[in-house]
Amino acid sequence: MHIRDFLENRVKNNPEKIYLYFKEQEITYEDFNKQVNKTAHCLWDLGIRKGDNVAIMLPNCPEFLYTWFGLNKIGAVEVPINHRLGAQEVKYILSHSEAKAIVIHHDYFPLLSNIRTDLSFLRHSVVIGSETPPGSISFWDYVANAPEVVPTVSLSEDDLAVIIYTSGTTGSPKGVMHSHKNWVLTGESWSYTSGICPNDRIMTSNPLSHANAQCYSTMGSLAAGASLILLERFSRSNILEQARHYKATVLVAVAAAAAMIWSRPPQEDDWDNPLRLLRTGGVPAEIYEDFEKRFQLKLHTGYSLTEAPFCITAPREGTLQRKPTPGIGIPAQHPDPSVYNEAKIVNKAGIEVPRGVQGEIIVRNPAVMIGYFKDPEKTAETKRDGWIYTGDLGYQDEDGYFFFVGRKKDVLRRRGELISPAEIESVITTHPKVLDSAVLGVPSGLGTGEEEIKAYVRLKPGESVTPQEIINWCSERLAGFKVPRYLEFRTDFPTTSTGKIQKDVLKAEKKDLTEGCYDRQNLGEVTHFLMIGQKN
Repeated sequence: MHIRDFLENRVKNNPEKIYLYFKEQEITYEDFNKQVNKTAHCLWDLGIRKGDNVAIMLPNCPEFLYTWFGLNKIGAVEVPINHRLGAQEVKYILSHSEAKAIVIHHDYFPLLSNIRTDLSFLRHSVVIGSETPPGSISFWDYVANAPEVVPTVSLSEDDLAVIIYTSGTTGSPKGVMHSHKNWVLTGESWSYTSGICPNDRIMTSNPLSHANAQCYSTMGSLAAGASLILLERFSRSNILEQARHYKATVLVAVAAAAAMIWSRPPQEDDWDNPLRLLRTGGVPAEIYEDFEKRFQLKLHTGYSLTEAPFCITAPREGTLQRKPTPGIGIPAQHPDPSVYNEAKIVNKAGIEVPRGVQGEIIVRNPAVMIGYFKDPEKTAETKRDGWIYTGDLGYQDEDGYFFFVGRKKDVLRRRGELISPAEIESVITTHPKVLDSAVLGVPSGLGTGEEEIKAYVRLKPGESVTPQEIINWCSERLAGFKVPRYLEFRTDFPTTSTGKIQKDVLKAEKKDLTEGCYDRQNLGEVTHFLMIGQKN
């Protein structure tokens, strides 16, 4: 089934039911679909046609959803862009995707203006917000009086629906392509495996620019005929209060969220909340059982990647016993038993290993990515005979339960964001006083695979620099979540015979890789790093 029929079938069944809660807005299924149709009509009026790529650079808001579904209704392709990215990162995505238009919030328009002349494919800028810059189109002025009729376009479930750019090991983001069918199957599977029902209200602050919020919270709520509560951002101090306000029954959050919620000062009424389920990427084993008791809910952990969002998750209630982190679950189920989902652990030769033996996690089902946009070589590396080679290491226990061990690829995860160390290294090394650098992930204590960023920096002979100068340099060129937290200056690096920095040696140098480092979040303990350098 393609996304247009998927949405419209749900609207027929629940026209007057509230589908979307956002701030104080309550939007029914029928009204939601009307706004989608009006947006689709306006996009068509701008000349957007089937197969055209259109970027969306918005915070979490209803307009993001209207644009996404509006594009898919006319067969166009959404290219969501994380609004926290910097100018060069946005420029790369817009150029590489050949986006013909962008729907953008006015707060981010100055960034677009600075790179606009380099974007030969971009024809239209549609702006949401209180201001409409010259040369752009006001979203609401355009949509307000538009017809609710969608142009007739022939669609297939195998048509391309979305290209989501994700960090890779080479520094440049890769555009992961997914079809209409992939998103529908994933939403149906997540809803079924998590036990979502029509009475549920699913709350998330996960960014709509990610596959997580699109596949699980949005497509999952539609699959179940449930309601979606969309938050602008995650707030540790307010999340339970928000759940009470909206009567949320399910919270979908990134892996770090559980540890953050746990760190709230305990209250006598922590148990008194409407949540019955927290779906997250991982929960530290030492707090797993106590977390469920304190907040009177069940944890539903899972593992996925943009290339394979229909992946591995905690078992359906009443089947196999859930196991705490580093347990990630079993292959997610689909309500249609003919929809298969397989996962296994393989060695370097791609041969499945016995249970208990570590290897690479690979996944195969009808909803894995089509491939990487304009990158057949990387596609062939990652997708082989229909299997997605995740680059992550794990094992299965005697029950067939999967456990996450670590990453095989040189990529790290911070607050749910996949980050390429190579990208950060390339920025640091362009500093005029820096000779070379290496970037590693260090455990953050916020859940399975969650890390903080540590940069090792070697300066050019005779140069000196403050740690803050390096931090500022990164902040001006990278999204905030990519800026290193920890900094360590060195006079040399362990290298291979070909001169490549040996990151495994750096990792093994000391048990606590943050010891003695500059920590930009805890400056009181690092006054001895106020000025550092090499005087050779």
